[in-house]
Amino acid sequence: MKSQKELVEAEKSVTRDIRFDILKTLGIFSIILAHIIPQNIFFNIRNFDVPLMVIVSGSLLYCSSYKKNYSLLTYLHRRIPRLIAPVWLFLSFYFISISVVSYLLGKDYPFLLKKHIINSFLLLDGIGYVWVIRVFILMAIISTIIMNLYKSCRSKNHFFAVLLFIYICYEILVQIATKINLENIPLLSSLINNYVFYTISYGCLFGLGIALPTMKRKSILVVAGVFLTVFLLVAGYLSYTQGVIPSTQNFKYPPRIYYLSYGIFMSMLTFSVVDILCKKYNLNNQENPIVKAIVFISTSTLWIYLWHILFLYLKQSLVQIKPDIATNYIIFFLLITILSVTATYIQKTSISRLIQNTKFGRANSEMLAILFLK
Repeated sequence: MKSQKELVEAEKSVTRDIRFDILKTLGIFSIILAHIIPQNIFFNIRNFDVPLMVIVSGSLLYCSSYKKNYSLLTYLHRRIPRLIAPVWLFLSFYFISISVVSYLLGKDYPFLLKKHIINSFLLLDGIGYVWVIRVFILMAIISTIIMNLYKSCRSKNHFFAVLLFIYICYEILVQIATKINLENIPLLSSLINNYVFYTISYGCLFGLGIALPTMKRKSILVVAGVFLTVFLLVAGYLSYTQGVIPSTQNFKYPPRIYYLSYGIFMSMLTFSVVDILCKKYNLNNQENPIVKAIVFISTSTLWIYLWHILFLYLKQSLVQIKPDIATNYIIFFLLITILSVTATYIQKTSISRLIQNTKFGRANSEMLAILFLK
């Protein structure tokens, strides 16, 4: 088995595609922003972050695994613990810390066992932020299936046709489920609404991401144009039937065509802009300090996301004490982002030193890496 140092060096030796690091960085910042600003025009403009992150995940799987033949079980064995273990560790720290602080301040504990704590560990509604982790776990579960589907198709157009057929079936299923009113069967309703619908819809985006790295710019712009047209047509229809153009946020849980078409259009547009900028300014230079910062953020998105949950709670507690500061959205965004990145940097640096410099760290390097270095 390779030592942690050898694994790190091996990872550095692989040529990175900085475009996807930039996209992941934009995605995580956009998600943090969504949790701070109200649902105004800026909120709606940036409401493509989760589709972008799913598409990028598909692209990164292609870049790292296309020429490899992972079995589903092997891939899940490698991937799932790296997603679940840090989240459960953080949630334990989060709930215990707030319990201690609430006790010291003589306040009631703000979380209920089933509604908040258990549902958070199950990656359901819970505290309201962990559902995104569920999406990426679902994508990990079906990733090798989608990759094998991509490999088995005669061409990209054939692959896209299959994804389109799957998505049309998904929209039909959503309509049927709505008419049946599954709420009367809670377990089945939860299974379908929280798992089946998210797996199918985001799985189609994940498939688009697998195809993205080898798509020509013209093809990417065609995809962007097609989904912009779909988005505008749906927006026009909704405006005509409802008397107002609704927010895409209203069609996010589970994701529907209005939300996803906008997400795909903006993701393709953002990728095209980033691609042009990378070539113009030679952003693949790994020694550039800005590039290094982007790579760090890109490879640390899980823990940055987790830390931002804690800082959001602190922000909400502060606003309750001083309501007049609630509208300082930009300051809170910058503060929470900087704190989350800084906390992650301190954590990863400390754990890396522990692994390199102590007997305990070397003996438990794999476990520590899974828990703290994602």
